[in-house]
Amino acid sequence: MKKIVMTIVAVFTLISLGACTQNKKDSSKGSEETSMSSKKDQTTNETSNTKDQEKSQSVFTAVLVEDAKKNDTVDQSTRLVLKEVEAVEDPEKISAMMKNDGVILNVSKEQLANGITENDLKTGDKIQFTLVGLPAMTMSIPPQVAGNSVVKVEKI
Repeated sequence: MKKIVMTIVAVFTLISLGACTQNKKDSSKGSEETSMSSKKDQTTNETSNTKDQEKSQSVFTAVLVEDAKKNDTVDQSTRLVLKEVEAVEDPEKISAMMKNDGVILNVSKEQLANGITENDLKTGDKIQFTLVGLPAMTMSIPPQVAGNSVVKVEKI
Protein backbone atom coordinates (compact mmCIF):
# COMPACT_ATOMS: atom_id res chain seq x y z
CA MET A 1 0.00 0.00 0.00
CA LYS A 2 2.80 2.38 0.90
CA LYS A 3 4.57 1.64 -2.40
CA ILE A 4 1.42 2.45 -4.42
CA VAL A 5 0.90 5.78 -2.64
CA MET A 6 4.58 6.76 -3.11
CA THR A 7 4.40 5.81 -6.81
CA ILE A 8 1.25 7.88 -7.36
CA VAL A 9 2.81 10.88 -5.56
CA ALA A 10 6.01 10.55 -7.63
CA VAL A 11 4.06 10.35 -10.92
CA PHE A 12 1.90 13.33 -9.93
CA THR A 13 5.01 15.34 -9.01
CA LEU A 14 6.69 14.56 -12.35
CA ILE A 15 3.57 15.53 -14.29
CA SER A 16 3.30 18.79 -12.34
CA LEU A 17 6.95 19.66 -12.93
CA GLY A 18 6.64 18.83 -16.61
CA ALA A 19 3.56 21.02 -16.98
CA CYS A 20 5.24 23.94 -15.19
CA THR A 21 8.31 23.69 -17.40
CA GLN A 22 6.17 23.60 -20.54
CA ASN A 23 4.22 26.74 -19.46
CA LYS A 24 7.42 28.61 -18.76
CA LYS A 25 8.68 28.01 -22.31
CA ASP A 26 5.38 29.08 -23.85
CA SER A 27 4.99 32.12 -21.61
CA SER A 28 8.15 33.76 -22.92
CA LYS A 29 6.84 33.43 -26.46
CA GLY A 30 3.49 34.88 -25.41
CA SER A 31 5.23 37.69 -23.56
CA GLU A 32 7.18 38.56 -26.70
CA GLU A 33 4.02 38.62 -28.77
CA THR A 34 2.24 40.74 -26.18
CA SER A 35 5.17 43.15 -26.07
CA MET A 36 5.15 43.50 -29.86
CA SER A 37 1.40 44.12 -30.01
CA SER A 38 1.65 46.63 -27.13
CA LYS A 39 4.32 48.58 -29.02
CA LYS A 40 2.13 48.57 -32.12
CA ASP A 41 -0.88 49.79 -30.12
CA GLN A 42 1.24 52.48 -28.45
CA THR A 43 2.46 53.76 -31.82
CA THR A 44 -1.10 53.83 -33.12
CA ASN A 45 -2.28 55.70 -30.01
CA GLU A 46 0.52 58.26 -30.28
CA THR A 47 -0.34 58.89 -33.93
CA SER A 48 -4.05 59.27 -33.21
CA ASN A 49 -3.35 61.46 -30.16
CA THR A 50 -1.24 63.79 -32.31
CA LYS A 51 -4.06 64.03 -34.86
CA ASP A 52 -6.62 64.60 -32.08
CA GLN A 53 -4.48 67.35 -30.55
CA GLU A 54 -4.20 69.12 -33.89
CA LYS A 55 -7.97 68.99 -34.27
CA SER A 56 -8.86 70.02 -30.73
CA GLN A 57 -6.57 72.98 -30.11
CA SER A 58 -7.91 75.76 -27.94
CA VAL A 59 -7.37 79.42 -28.85
CA PHE A 60 -7.68 82.28 -26.35
CA THR A 61 -7.04 86.01 -26.15
CA ALA A 62 -5.84 87.74 -22.99
CA VAL A 63 -4.15 90.86 -21.64
CA LEU A 64 -0.71 90.86 -20.01
CA VAL A 65 -0.85 91.85 -16.33
CA GLU A 66 2.90 92.47 -16.16
CA ASP A 67 5.87 92.57 -18.51
CA ALA A 68 7.06 89.19 -19.73
CA LYS A 69 9.86 87.80 -17.53
CA LYS A 70 12.46 85.15 -18.13
CA ASN A 71 12.19 82.27 -15.63
CA ASP A 72 15.27 81.25 -13.63
CA THR A 73 14.74 77.64 -14.64
CA VAL A 74 17.06 75.45 -16.67
CA ASP A 75 14.99 75.86 -19.84
CA GLN A 76 15.00 79.69 -19.55
CA SER A 77 11.30 79.85 -20.45
CA THR A 78 9.35 83.09 -20.47
CA ARG A 79 6.60 83.73 -17.91
CA LEU A 80 3.45 85.46 -19.12
CA VAL A 81 0.90 86.50 -16.49
CA LEU A 82 -2.47 87.02 -18.17
CA LYS A 83 -5.95 88.26 -17.23
CA GLU A 84 -9.22 88.90 -19.07
CA VAL A 85 -8.94 85.53 -20.79
CA GLU A 86 -11.52 85.10 -23.55
CA ALA A 87 -12.09 81.94 -25.56
CA VAL A 88 -11.88 82.18 -29.34
CA GLU A 89 -12.07 78.42 -29.79
CA ASP A 90 -12.47 76.17 -26.74
CA PRO A 91 -13.51 72.57 -27.56
CA GLU A 92 -12.48 71.29 -24.11
CA LYS A 93 -14.37 74.03 -22.21
CA ILE A 94 -11.35 75.04 -20.10
CA SER A 95 -11.91 78.81 -20.24
CA ALA A 96 -13.88 78.71 -16.96
CA MET A 97 -10.67 77.75 -15.11
CA MET A 98 -8.87 80.85 -16.42
CA LYS A 99 -11.67 83.41 -16.52
CA ASN A 100 -11.75 84.58 -12.88
CA ASP A 101 -8.09 84.58 -11.86
CA GLY A 102 -6.31 84.64 -15.20
CA VAL A 103 -3.54 82.24 -16.15
CA ILE A 104 0.25 82.02 -16.25
CA LEU A 105 1.92 80.64 -19.37
CA ASN A 106 5.48 79.34 -19.35
CA VAL A 107 6.66 79.44 -22.96
CA SER A 108 9.91 78.92 -24.85
CA LYS A 109 11.34 81.24 -27.51
CA GLU A 110 10.14 78.83 -30.22
CA GLN A 111 6.54 79.20 -29.05
CA LEU A 112 6.59 82.98 -29.46
CA ALA A 113 5.28 83.58 -32.99
CA ASN A 114 6.47 86.11 -35.58
CA GLY A 115 9.90 86.54 -33.99
CA ILE A 116 8.66 88.37 -30.89
CA THR A 117 10.75 88.23 -27.72
CA GLU A 118 9.97 88.70 -24.06
CA ASN A 119 11.14 92.33 -24.40
CA ASP A 120 8.30 92.95 -26.90
CA LEU A 121 5.60 91.78 -24.46
CA LYS A 122 4.67 94.61 -22.07
CA THR A 123 1.92 95.21 -19.51
CA GLY A 124 -1.45 95.81 -21.20
CA ASP A 125 -0.52 94.09 -24.49
CA LYS A 126 -3.22 91.85 -25.91
CA ILE A 127 -2.07 88.42 -27.01
CA GLN A 128 -3.57 85.32 -28.54
CA PHE A 129 -2.36 81.92 -27.40
CA THR A 130 -3.06 78.42 -28.65
CA LEU A 131 -3.06 75.38 -26.36
CA VAL A 132 -3.17 71.66 -27.08
CA GLY A 133 -6.57 69.99 -26.64
CA LEU A 134 -6.48 69.37 -22.89
CA PRO A 135 -3.39 71.17 -21.56
CA ALA A 136 -1.35 70.24 -18.50
CA MET A 137 -2.33 72.86 -15.94
CA THR A 138 -1.66 73.34 -12.23
CA MET A 139 -4.52 73.65 -9.79
CA SER A 140 -3.01 76.84 -8.31
CA ILE A 141 -4.58 80.29 -8.37
CA PRO A 142 -3.98 81.50 -11.01
CA PRO A 143 -3.45 78.23 -12.86
CA GLN A 144 -0.15 77.76 -14.69
CA VAL A 145 0.11 76.07 -18.06
CA ALA A 146 3.18 73.98 -18.74
CA GLY A 147 5.25 74.96 -21.77
CA ASN A 148 4.71 71.69 -23.59
CA SER A 149 0.96 72.43 -23.64
CA VAL A 150 1.40 75.75 -25.43
CA VAL A 151 1.43 75.63 -29.22
CA LYS A 152 2.09 79.32 -29.91
CA VAL A 153 1.72 82.84 -28.53
CA GLU A 154 1.02 85.82 -30.82
CA LYS A 155 0.82 89.53 -30.11
CA ILE A 156 -2.39 91.13 -31.40
